[in-house]
Amino acid sequence: MEAVLDDTFDLTVVRVEEGGNTGGGKYFYSFSPAIIMATQPGYLHFRLTKDCSKGIRIFAVVDNGTSGQLEPAKVARSGKTARMFDNMTANALIDVAVVVTDDTLKEKKFIVCDPQVINVPD
Repeated sequence: MEAVLDDTFDLTVVRVEEGGNTGGGKYFYSFSPAIIMATQPGYLHFRLTKDCSKGIRIFAVVDNGTSGQLEPAKVARSGKTARMFDNMTANALIDVAVVVTDDTLKEKKFIVCDPQVINVPD
């Protein structure tokens, strides 16, 4: 999928008893699409789906920070969406992490969800 001004990547995070893929096996997450193939500059939008467990909020979106390809992310006050601009400066596999929290817990817990972002400029 190409990253253009209006692309949105849906993230679902749910609490599970065991066998999850993040948060010590207590949470399961999935992205749709699973891989972001960017071919031109534009925003990468992340949105929590309605299927998320109650209390899940986006805390931050971060990248490996060494390539300068992604600008710092902006997270909406609601914690339901975030976006970051992809400058598309070179071919690269970029490490991105959408960090969410679970507001139902007494103690803050950070849950890391990592989509694959691949930059292949035209």
